[in-house]
Amino acid sequence: MAETTLVALTPISIALLGGVLPALVWLWFWHKQDRECPEPKGLILLSFIAGMAIVYLVLPVEKYISYSLPWISQIIHTLSIQLNFSAPTDESLKIFLWSFTEEFAKFLVVFLIALQSKYFDEPLDAIIYLITAALGFAAMENALYILRDLAQGGLSQIILDGNLRFIGATILHTVSSAFIGITLALSFYYSRYVKIFVIALGILAASLLHTYFNLSIMGTQNVSDMLLVFAQFWLAIFVIIVLIRVNA
Repeated sequence: MAETTLVALTPISIALLGGVLPALVWLWFWHKQDRECPEPKGLILLSFIAGMAIVYLVLPVEKYISYSLPWISQIIHTLSIQLNFSAPTDESLKIFLWSFTEEFAKFLVVFLIALQSKYFDEPLDAIIYLITAALGFAAMENALYILRDLAQGGLSQIILDGNLRFIGATILHTVSSAFIGITLALSFYYSRYVKIFVIALGILAASLLHTYFNLSIMGTQNVSDMLLVFAQFWLAIFVIIVLIRVNA
């Protein structure tokens, strides 16, 4: 019966279920932390869906970055000589630019949808909405990875990737976006210019954190090393939960 049901589902349906359902579990968990003054469900849903949709704008930008990497790298190399600093490798540069694109895209979703709403009325809201958009982004990204694995015909690989992305990549997007949310929360009562400066620093820091995660995962030799990288971000999740609970 289970096999018949699995066969009956289209690859896209399986990918969406595998990508979206774990993200919805995380979404439920995070919004349980905001039980004192919960945000409107419609705005939360819109932020989540927009986070999913923005992936399709990010992908062509990342392809363009890959295409343009040789001349971008040449510019950085020239600057490194003139300013006397060590130029990053092409791979590190590409990963940073991809990370920056994703972090900026998730912030843009929240800026256009939630930050313009009358319901954005307290510092904690920034963290909640950034995490929501990040989970939507992670859901679609995970679904696309599952769809790729389905095309290659590896059910065991789908299960492995799904579990690792549930505890790894989804956590990465949550932590990096929450970091931006924290900077926005800290600048909540300040002037627009202060907010712009602080948020810019937050996006840059989140991009570096994102880059660190990806480079660390690429450098792992076994599952134990990978779990050690994950553990650092799990610790960050614990700190974020404490911050939300203290300020709720």
